[in-house]
Amino acid sequence: MTKETFLLEGNIRTDDLNAKNLRDSKRIPAVLYGKDTSTLNIDLDYKDFRKIYKAAGESTIIDLKAGDKTYKVLVHDVQFDPISDLITHVDFLNIAMDKLIDAEIPFEFVGVAPAVKDLAGVLFPQKHSIKVRCLPKDLPQKITIDVSSLATFHDSIHVKDVVLPEGVKALDDASLTVVTVVAPKKEEEVAAPLPTAAEVTGAVPAEGEAAEGEAAGKEAGKEKGDKEKAAPAKEEKK
Repeated sequence: MTKETFLLEGNIRTDDLNAKNLRDSKRIPAVLYGKDTSTLNIDLDYKDFRKIYKAAGESTIIDLKAGDKTYKVLVHDVQFDPISDLITHVDFLNIAMDKLIDAEIPFEFVGVAPAVKDLAGVLFPQKHSIKVRCLPKDLPQKITIDVSSLATFHDSIHVKDVVLPEGVKALDDASLTVVTVVAPKKEEEVAAPLPTAAEVTGAVPAEGEAAEGEAAGKEAGKEKGDKEKAAPAKEEKK
């Protein structure tokens, strides 16, 4: 299968270009760096970068043209505005094609798990990506996980079960669970409704409240008895 290639063009950015002005003109300030590479400040067209980033993510090599040179790069970091969620800055990592690199590759789950279809279970991914090491030319854009082998609630797919392309080595713990199917919640497991105010009033009080209430009841009874005893005595005096 032929990998999709991406070409992104950027301008070399001079010090007199203000980052805010760039963003106002729909361009993104960015920086390129890497081993044996001088740091290069550039700027990118917002729509062009967003389109490529959506397709390539951070695990696909991009051909970045800046000035008269084209660099093999990975998107290393993307910063977003916390209010508008617009992209505000991008870091690119220059890649040496003859050296091993570590990268996080996303999973794509395909197929239908019998435990979901026949037993009404819920597919539960516990990992959404895997860390790998390989040469840049072997770097996959994604790793496909077929969940059709999950027939019961006891079945799981682990890192050791993931089939990787030739030349790609997993760095994550082989025993980690990638995806499983969990049983649906039973009706009795659903949380009971909160008690009403009347039910709360009728609940067993705390120890301090019980003692206070009991003492108050005894005092009220004592006062009532004293009044009953005092009433006949007044009538005798009359």
